[in-house]
Amino acid sequence: MSRTLFHNARIYSMEDQDKTYCGILVEKGMITEVFNKIPEINDVEKIDLEGAFVYPGFIDTHTHCFEGGLYAISTDLAGAENIPEVLDLLAKAEPISGKIYAYQFDENLVKEKRFPTATELDIIFPDTPVLIRRIDGHSCAINSAAARKIPWKTKLPSGFDGHLNQQWNGMASNWFHADIPNEGVFKAYQKAANIALRTGHTLVHTMVGDGRSDLKHFEYMKQNLNQFPVEFILYPQITDIDQALKISSPRIGGCILADGSFGSHTAALLSPYSDAADTSGILYRSDDFWDNFITRAHENNLQIAIHCIGDAAISQILKFYEKVQNNDPKDLRHAIIHNELTSDDMLDRMQNLGVMAVMQPMFDRLWGGKNGLYENRLGKERTSRTNRFRSIADRGITITGGSDWYITEINALKGIDAACCTHNPKESLTRYQAVEIYTKNAARLSHDEDHIGTLKPGLQADFVCLEKDIFENDNIADIIINRVIKKGKVYTFSK
Repeated sequence: MSRTLFHNARIYSMEDQDKTYCGILVEKGMITEVFNKIPEINDVEKIDLEGAFVYPGFIDTHTHCFEGGLYAISTDLAGAENIPEVLDLLAKAEPISGKIYAYQFDENLVKEKRFPTATELDIIFPDTPVLIRRIDGHSCAINSAAARKIPWKTKLPSGFDGHLNQQWNGMASNWFHADIPNEGVFKAYQKAANIALRTGHTLVHTMVGDGRSDLKHFEYMKQNLNQFPVEFILYPQITDIDQALKISSPRIGGCILADGSFGSHTAALLSPYSDAADTSGILYRSDDFWDNFITRAHENNLQIAIHCIGDAAISQILKFYEKVQNNDPKDLRHAIIHNELTSDDMLDRMQNLGVMAVMQPMFDRLWGGKNGLYENRLGKERTSRTNRFRSIADRGITITGGSDWYITEINALKGIDAACCTHNPKESLTRYQAVEIYTKNAARLSHDEDHIGTLKPGLQADFVCLEKDIFENDNIADIIINRVIKKGKVYTFSK
């Protein structure tokens, strides 16, 4: 049968807070009717949702799915307590395309409070390149075999011992990812898609490119988008406007970096770090660079998304968003990714410009709170100005939810839970607002609100079925996902 009736559920349309249904009629992957009372319908397949609580399919608006999928089949160092344990885990690793990959390392959580050295890594892998990514992705460790093979554009820092940050971190990680063959690329994205689907996602925004001019596997992915169970929106993560236009992309950026991270002391701040008074972090590019890049992208109707964590970086980018939008107003929905440390003035400027905030609630869960990373790096006053979800929402600025996966796991329910319970209670979202950032708001970011993000006739049949109600359950992160429906196709998960 070409039509399917999904029934016996509480269905939240997310058009507004009180609009619910008990049934949805789907034909050819689209919603054709919704019901508050199921009528007698002939020539239809009926699927009983068994009392599920149904929401629009979750949308993650900021991921690195290639790396996430690749690392999901690599070595996870999150539980390591000391350097010997790190080395033991690495010794058991199987090479992927002749290289060893490990991720989720945090030097603050191991006894020695440091990265493994190249000398230590050389003992177990004298000839095979090794990459260990820090949890935030903004620094890494490599062994001597990798150091010999990477074509460094800038000479390695004096006293190199395996630990890299800033531009060298980017050069190292890009080299490790660059020459994986297409079958390996497909395997990584297939793994990512399956993980995303299992956690209730029907669409995922993913970054592709080296942050400068190399599109990596963008064209290969573009040609194979219909091979995956979830939809991917591809971001050409480059700074080359001409390339973005050549591939007919409506957007550019994602994780092109205005600054680094708090964990690596490279997020750019307006005043010094509390635990490192000799540094205020780093603005990775000059005003002249951003002026030219943002002006040209805006002139060519490209939506821009830029990684900004510290208040100095956010201020720098807002200056040029203001310039182009004041000179030539357009509904391109430029975005600031992460948007972690802000003042009231910055948020007012974002409101006036219509800038969108692509944020990661799990950052607050992992690094906020008393004696957390934020407080250690920034002090209590500035920590109170991190992840200001409610202040942003109250201004009418559109917030969207993302994971920055591989940095945190791709899991919208955990993100919703974190957004409802921030370390500063004044900045918590309501449950409805928290669901919006992964559904309706997320659809607005890609100009897709007429296709996805809510459940009503004329939109794609993308929805997720939960065992319990997000709006009535105290443990949102632990709610079980029973089914995901993508364009009417049903994916069922065992408990």
